[in-house]
Amino acid sequence: MTLSDLPAGFTADGDFLPPDELAPAAATLPLGPGTSTAPSLPAPLPDTGTRYHPHAEIARGAMGAVFRGRDTLFGRPVAIKMLLDEHLNRAELRWRFAEEVRITASLQHPSVVPVYDTGCCAGGRPFYVMRLVEGETLETLLAARPDPGHDRSRFLKVFEKVCEGVAFAHSRGVIHRDIKPDNVMVGALGLVQLMDWGVAKVLPQSPVGVPCPEPSADGDTQDDTTNLQTRFGRVLGTPAYMSPEQARGNLDQMDERTDVFALGGLLCNILTGAPPYAGADARSAYKQAARADLAEGFARLDAVGADPELVALCKRSLAPEPVDRPRNAGVLAAALAECLSHDLRRAERDLVRFFELTPDLFCIAGMDGHFRRVNANFSRILGHPTAALLAEPFVNFVHPDDRAATEAVVAGLNRGELCVRFRNRYRDARGEYHWFEWQAKPLVGEGMIFAVARDVTDTIRLEGQLRFFEEEE
Repeated sequence: MTLSDLPAGFTADGDFLPPDELAPAAATLPLGPGTSTAPSLPAPLPDTGTRYHPHAEIARGAMGAVFRGRDTLFGRPVAIKMLLDEHLNRAELRWRFAEEVRITASLQHPSVVPVYDTGCCAGGRPFYVMRLVEGETLETLLAARPDPGHDRSRFLKVFEKVCEGVAFAHSRGVIHRDIKPDNVMVGALGLVQLMDWGVAKVLPQSPVGVPCPEPSADGDTQDDTTNLQTRFGRVLGTPAYMSPEQARGNLDQMDERTDVFALGGLLCNILTGAPPYAGADARSAYKQAARADLAEGFARLDAVGADPELVALCKRSLAPEPVDRPRNAGVLAAALAECLSHDLRRAERDLVRFFELTPDLFCIAGMDGHFRRVNANFSRILGHPTAALLAEPFVNFVHPDDRAATEAVVAGLNRGELCVRFRNRYRDARGEYHWFEWQAKPLVGEGMIFAVARDVTDTIRLEGQLRFFEEEE
């Protein structure tokens, strides 16, 4: 079955769920993650009646369950998402599930999980098949950090890829409406994918298809912070990352800038360790969102000590009024890239300054035994031109008696071991030898060794003289 051959029943009258059934009560909604890992496997596992065989349930949300499975035709692992059994007779939910399939399949981008196929089980249960992303959610990775500053550059790269994926969706007239760390999968080799497009919305003039209407506030003139339970029935998303217009149920005001707010919330979590609304529970977070109460989140951003341009971009993305935010994720992604390039250039300048001004000998070497870069102190102490030091294996400059030990240390670095206080002798341009004491750390995945040495020739001579006098006594 192809994506164009959706099973019967995948239609409905409106792009929304009834207010009394769309979401759980405010007190029971999750503050952050929207799905939960299944504590045990359902029995029996559903049978698709096709080449796709589910093996184990790996996640479950309000509308569907995701199974780890296998494509028996191509012999590859896949993820299979199915509508929950209790929703089979709900036409509007079957339609919503079909919309999720259609929208996800239309967004062909490296940061959006690809859809392989769709179908229907013998009992009428719809499903679709997508890439199985092996990895962790961004929620899990952020929670595992010892502090918010840990590995920040890595998480900013993840965030940049999420922004690029959302920017592509916005260029296609689609908004996600539930961007949060638990919907971001981080896999091997830098793979980052935004998942769960189940509440995504197709905007007018979108090339993806014709949008369907959603309920408005129905003329409700009550204060935004009252009647929360009723308003929760018209809310899509997760309170901790909701824009004010989303929390208030102002669906006619929701556009790309609603996603920009959620992306700002994601960045806030990366920088500070918590989302913009860090209420004690979902209800309090929802109240904060409806009031646009960002004072506590902004205070954390001001105190975090991150790059001021990055903090300012985060706060701009979290602006209470949509008009004050970046227009879409593409604008946000461009501003983020500019911030990160400024950071990189500044870091490179600082590194060059440190690399060249330190009295020690700094170098970057390859696992093949060649220097890739050396600072000026090598030529100052040894007298060899930099080009000569880079032209041949560094062991050629080592004293013959120290070469075997040096090669053993390099072999250990290739295995990921550290080098601590290793001493050997290097020949200078006059044929004399200098004692160097090394500290080195490998980056095995990049095939590089970072090392620093200190000229301890005078220290060793002094140690020898002291031993001589001690022996004379």
